[in-house]
Amino acid sequence: MTAPPIIPGFDVRPLLASDVPALEVLFDADPEYFEINGRRFPVEEMRTALPPGRTFDDKFAYVLERDGHPEGMMDVIRGYPEPPVWYLGFIFLSVGVRGGGQGRRCLRALYDWVRAQGGAAIRLGVVEPNLKARHLYATEGFTFEAMREVDPEAKRMRRTLVLRRAL
Repeated sequence: MTAPPIIPGFDVRPLLASDVPALEVLFDADPEYFEINGRRFPVEEMRTALPPGRTFDDKFAYVLERDGHPEGMMDVIRGYPEPPVWYLGFIFLSVGVRGGGQGRRCLRALYDWVRAQGGAAIRLGVVEPNLKARHLYATEGFTFEAMREVDPEAKRMRRTLVLRRAL
């Protein structure tokens, strides 16, 4: 089993089915985040979703805790869309801990963690209206790779920028 990333200020551990209710409460406390993203993401869906050609051995879903309480989560897929690239499927920090560089610390810890496992780049999608996240990713060196249009069948309710950052 791969050790989770070390993120300053958080205890990071694998996301378990028993964590779903507490994370749902965090999500419910932040309707603005999900309005920007176009839909509310069920935690169980994120815990179990896999892209084509990947298995659960390639999926790393983590809870980010402080003082024994969930404050966020992250979902990363190894080797998607191609072997040296890791896909950051989701990163979420609660309203109570967001800001003050917390997202940046999470990303930088993720870079080190992915690189240590042989990853050469991180790829992600960010919805067009999420200006704060877009700014964060731009200042972290992510570059535009593609645009994905709205596609309800793919559960994509906003135009999404696909970004990539070499490690």
